Amino acid sequence: MQRISLFVSVFFLFASWCTPEKAAAGHDYWADAGIVRIGEKKPIPAPDFTLNTLDGKKVSLKDFKGKVVFLNFWATWCPPCVVEMPSIEALHKRFKDKGLVIAAVDSEEDVQKVGKFIKKKGYTFLVLLDSDGAVSSDTYRAIGFPTTYLIDRRGMVIGKAEGARAWDSEEIFRLIEEILKK
Repeated sequence: MQRISLFVSVFFLFASWCTPEKAAAGHDYWADAGIVRIGEKKPIPAPDFTLNTLDGKKVSLKDFKGKVVFLNFWATWCPPCVVEMPSIEALHKRFKDKGLVIAAVDSEEDVQKVGKFIKKKGYTFLVLLDSDGAVSSDTYRAIGFPTTYLIDRRGMVIGKAEGARAWDSEEIFRLIEEILKK
């Protein structure tokens, strides 16, 4: 009987420590979103690059300092990339005026092919062309597509996701909101 009493006492003691407020304060939005958090203990500066947009303008990553950058490496021939694009567009529409920049970097494809694909689908986020694949494979070491990096306002890599995601999920929205607050 004493064992049961002790067990019940310990159970209620632990239960009292775990309130909704305490749980929310330490909630791991990263785990919910399925994104690997990186650079938490030792910040990792995002390597800068300069690439062309679909209309030939040069854009550098450093141009977005002070904003949160969603850097997605993809290709039109990649089925998972194509599947996640509508959710990336939804993420773009929701956060474009709140400090989030979507930069979708197409690797090693012809500008006309990529432009036709983007126009047909009606996507409005920024598309950059990595014509020789150097930024995706050498600079960012994207082994497969899609690969996405999250870069904070200071230009530090803070997260990485390999493979397709539903970027318009509530878990992702909460994570992006948390990152934008910092």
